[in-house]
Amino acid sequence: MIDITVLVNQLIQLFFIICIGYLVFKIGILNENVNKHINSLVINVTMPLMIISSVLSISDRPDASIIVSLFSVSIGFFILMPVLAFIIVKIMFQTMHIVKARQGAYMFMMIFSNVGFMGMPILLAACGKDGPTAVFYAAVLNIFFNLAVFTYGVIIIGYGSAVEATLKVKDLLSPGILSSVIAIIIYALNIHFPSTIENVFDTVGDLTSPLAMILVGSTLASMKLREVFNEWRIYVFTIIKQFILPILLYPVFRFCISDDLLFNVMFIEFLMPIANIALMLATEHGLDYKFVSKTIFISTLLSLVTIPLVLYLCGIIYA
Repeated sequence: MIDITVLVNQLIQLFFIICIGYLVFKIGILNENVNKHINSLVINVTMPLMIISSVLSISDRPDASIIVSLFSVSIGFFILMPVLAFIIVKIMFQTMHIVKARQGAYMFMMIFSNVGFMGMPILLAACGKDGPTAVFYAAVLNIFFNLAVFTYGVIIIGYGSAVEATLKVKDLLSPGILSSVIAIIIYALNIHFPSTIENVFDTVGDLTSPLAMILVGSTLASMKLREVFNEWRIYVFTIIKQFILPILLYPVFRFCISDDLLFNVMFIEFLMPIANIALMLATEHGLDYKFVSKTIFISTLLSLVTIPLVLYLCGIIYA
């Protein structure tokens, strides 16, 4: 069971950090050039160290059968979600008349949730003594997340637009994937480092979530405030992604996953708002990055309500 107080407090903290990012951009401490460097720091340094730190923090390492189950569920999830995303976005295109060029961005954002920057810190806080194990499970999930992002993800995000995103083999060797593989090797060989080194990994890895949230806020600061809240379709999309779909798929998760902690990790990660990587790829490929940034913000804002509400309705948290 997850403590709702701890969960909500963690979500509120992350939201306030987004607000700090907004403010420091407005007063000139951050700018678009600085944001690019912070983005690179997070992707290449702090998040990989957080992933490695997660496995080093586990005292009782999980049974290999749990890891096999995690692999199976992760593969199944990233096969199922593109199909669901395509169907849902096509229905939205016909009924809500979403912009044709944004179809791919909607599909991408439906599939990929913030399993790293938000998911891992929330799991660490909300799962109590099982937090480090939960983060390690999330690190394994992150391998398949990155594989999906940099294979069909980069193709999907440009769907419906004039921009053709292409698959780059070098992206499969990203720090996120490599660090996740290293974490599994450390787990499998029961490797330990001197406490000083492990503390360095832990300290630097802890910077991941606040820096990522500051980037979201800083990106929003480049837009007029009224533009952030004026797209009603974003709200409908977010409710579908973060409330209706999880409620409908809850029985599927329960049927496929018997281990309670593994179930909590997979389901909570599924409830996370949109992944920051959507903004990074939209910017890189010349898509409508301001629309993506707005959607990430609204998604993160509404997650303060949708995450605890869904978990409460499904009986996973206690007050």
